[in-house]
Amino acid sequence: MILLSAELILPITLPPLEDSAVAIKDGKILALGPRKELRKKYPEAEETRHRLLMPGLINAHAHLNFSGFPLLKTRHNFAQWLVKAKGKKAEADPVQIEQAAKEELENCLKTGVTSIADIVGDPYMLEVHRQSPLFSTLFYELIGVKDEDAGAKIDFVKKVFGGYNFRVGNNKLGISPHTPFTAGRALFKAAKNFAKRKQLCMCTHLAESEDEVEFIRSGTGPILDELFGPAGWKQKPKPHGCSPAQYLEEFIDRNMTLVHCVELSEQDLEIISRSRAVVHCLRSNLNLTGKFAPVPRMLKAGITVALGTDSPASAGDANLWNEMKAVYERRKKYPGGEIASSEILKMATINAATAIFRDGELGSIAPGKTANLIGINLSPIPKNPDQIADEIINSACKEIEAVYIAGRKFAKE
Repeated sequence: MILLSAELILPITLPPLEDSAVAIKDGKILALGPRKELRKKYPEAEETRHRLLMPGLINAHAHLNFSGFPLLKTRHNFAQWLVKAKGKKAEADPVQIEQAAKEELENCLKTGVTSIADIVGDPYMLEVHRQSPLFSTLFYELIGVKDEDAGAKIDFVKKVFGGYNFRVGNNKLGISPHTPFTAGRALFKAAKNFAKRKQLCMCTHLAESEDEVEFIRSGTGPILDELFGPAGWKQKPKPHGCSPAQYLEEFIDRNMTLVHCVELSEQDLEIISRSRAVVHCLRSNLNLTGKFAPVPRMLKAGITVALGTDSPASAGDANLWNEMKAVYERRKKYPGGEIASSEILKMATINAATAIFRDGELGSIAPGKTANLIGINLSPIPKNPDQIADEIINSACKEIEAVYIAGRKFAKE
């Protein structure tokens, strides 16, 4: 048993606790409370003290199969970026991608990111994650617009997952029909049925751009002109006369996390409120579309909003601290109101845990949860909770002393 004590503990789901401690046994949090009480209750526990202790961060959306890729700028041309990214990925060496992804996971660990939701496009990426100590969620990407191909796509993923007995190390498994314009309704339906049978979680990219809205509504626009033709997708898309959220309405429920949700009407907002969570990726949205997702409106509607980095090719890197800072610096520019710094911290912890289907075990400091924690030498520590969040977002990455995964300490180099 070990005892981690701190001048201040930030449980996230409770107010900050001064001079408190966390008792850990077998990788789980046994107790949280005043240091003196836990020291007396567990006298045999080996104690380590930090100035500030908080949950490990969670990156709720990433594409590690783009690790090592440069930022692809497109002057807010979404369809053009898709074509460029597809081309770069086709040219890339899988061995180099695998190595870059391993390095990215190591960097996550050093910077206190103890979980990540990764969109997996190749089977070898599952092995990369199996070797990592992180507690992550891996969504296998499904792409296919032809209805007759849906069954074969699911059979392939079933075979891949079966090779791991549907559990990859510390990671949960899920599936991700890519978008409403790259995955047909038959594939969404097959994926939904497969997920229900195998108790898998799901996510999809939704309403990311005006190009997507135009394509779903009318079957025309840059996605048709620049993506479908070059990709060899000869099946002519049908105009659906509705928004992307309305198009996928029957699939959006508590077993579906949505990513982006930039282009939303009031009716769309009601539809996405039925989802498990929405993952916000600000830097990617600004690069690809120049727009802010209506995060304040989502929060006011009671939607759980998490934070993700998306792809290095769209955001510049996979550093969650940089994503948090980007949101913080623009927190007053969002349509519909300002985002509190304490809310940003929740977006990278407990809200992100919800988005990756692991809020019962990760994202906050509470008895019974996995002891994924970071010790931070933050000095001085402000008294006001929002000021604490300000300091953590802007300064804590440089002051991380130790990262704990399931109670095991990983020293920061």
